[in-house]
Amino acid sequence: MRVRPWRLSAADFAALARGRGGPRAVRALRLARRSRTSLLVRMIAAAPAARAAYRLLVAAERASPDAVARVLDHPSVGAWATRTALALRRGDPAQPEELAFAAASAAVLAGVPADVDFPDVPVFVLPSLGVADPATLEYDPLPEVALGGHVVQLDDWAGGGVPPGLAVAADVDVARWRLALASAWDLLATDHPAMAAEFTELVSVLTPMPPSPTGTSSATAADAFGCVFLSLAPDPETLAVTLAHEAQHTKLVALMDLFPLLLPDRREIYYAPWREDPRPLAGLLHGTYAHLGVAAFWRTRPGLAAQTEYARWRAASLTTAETLLSSGKLTATGHALVTGMADVLRRWCAEPVHPQALARATAEAAEHRERWVARVGG
Repeated sequence: MRVRPWRLSAADFAALARGRGGPRAVRALRLARRSRTSLLVRMIAAAPAARAAYRLLVAAERASPDAVARVLDHPSVGAWATRTALALRRGDPAQPEELAFAAASAAVLAGVPADVDFPDVPVFVLPSLGVADPATLEYDPLPEVALGGHVVQLDDWAGGGVPPGLAVAADVDVARWRLALASAWDLLATDHPAMAAEFTELVSVLTPMPPSPTGTSSATAADAFGCVFLSLAPDPETLAVTLAHEAQHTKLVALMDLFPLLLPDRREIYYAPWREDPRPLAGLLHGTYAHLGVAAFWRTRPGLAAQTEYARWRAASLTTAETLLSSGKLTATGHALVTGMADVLRRWCAEPVHPQALARATAEAAEHRERWVARVGG
C-alpha cells in the first residue's frame, strides 16, 4: 500500500483560516487523513498476527484501489488503526489480527477471495459494509441516507470501538432520520451551498446518539474522521447548523494532522463562551473554529432570532480567538490560522445587527460568563 506525503497550498490554508476552504482544500484534508490511516495500517502490519490480512489488503488494492480507499476512509477503521498502532508502540495489549475485518471488507468490494482467518468476536462487522456472516461474508448493509447527490451511512458501531465519552442510540428509526436529515439538507444545500459542498467531501457516516434533553447533541471524534455523532434536532434549521458546526471540527482535525498548531500546555483554565467547564487550549481552538462556522451560518439567515445567534457567536468566537492569540502557546502556523479567523470575526463584529438582537446576545453572553465565574471562580 502506498503512502504519500501531503501538502496544503498557502491559498488553501488561508481559505481554511477564514473558516471556509472550499471543496479542493477539504478534499486535500480528507486524502491526507487517508494517507495517515494507510501509514498506521502499515505499522500494524509489522505484527505477525496482521501480516496475512495485510497481504489480502494489498491484493484488494491491486484489483480495486477504490475499494481499499472506501474501507480506509471509514471512520471505524481510522479509529481502530489509531488505537491499535498506539497500543503496539507502547507495548500495551492490542489486537492487530483485527485488521482481517478491514481487509475482508476491501476484498468483498474488490471481488477478491477473502482467504484470511478472523478473530472470534461477539458481532462480526465488515467496516463500511455491515454486520456479516463470518462463513460466507454475506452482510446486512448499513442504512443509507441520501443528502442530495451525497450518500451517508447510518452506522451504530455494532462491532464496538466507539470513541470514549460518546453514546450511541440503542434504537434508530431510519425512516425518521431520513426525513429529518432530508429537510435539514435541503435548507443547507439551498441557503448555504458552500457549507454543503464541504460537508459532502468530509463526512461519510452519521452515528445516531440518544435524544438530548437540551435539544440536540453532537460530537466529532478526532480518530473517527468522517463520522459525525449526533441526535436529532427539534427543527431542520437546528439540525442544519449542527451539521455545519461538526464539519468545522472535522476540518480542523485533519488540519492538525498536517501542522502543529499548539505548543504544550497543561493548564485547563480557559473560558469558552459555549461551555460550562474550563477548556484546554486544544478544546478552545476547536470551539473557536467551530463557532466561526456557526456564526457564518447565522450571518445570512433572516429574522431576529438568527441575528441574535449571529451576534452572540461572532463575539464569542472573537473573544476566544484573541485569548488564543495572547496565550503564547500557538506555533507560527497556529498563529497564522487564528489570525485569519480573528480578521474575519473583527469584520463581522463591525457589521450592524438589529439593536434588540445585539442586546439579547450581549445579555446571554454576560449571563453565561457570570455562571462560569460562579462555578469555576475565575
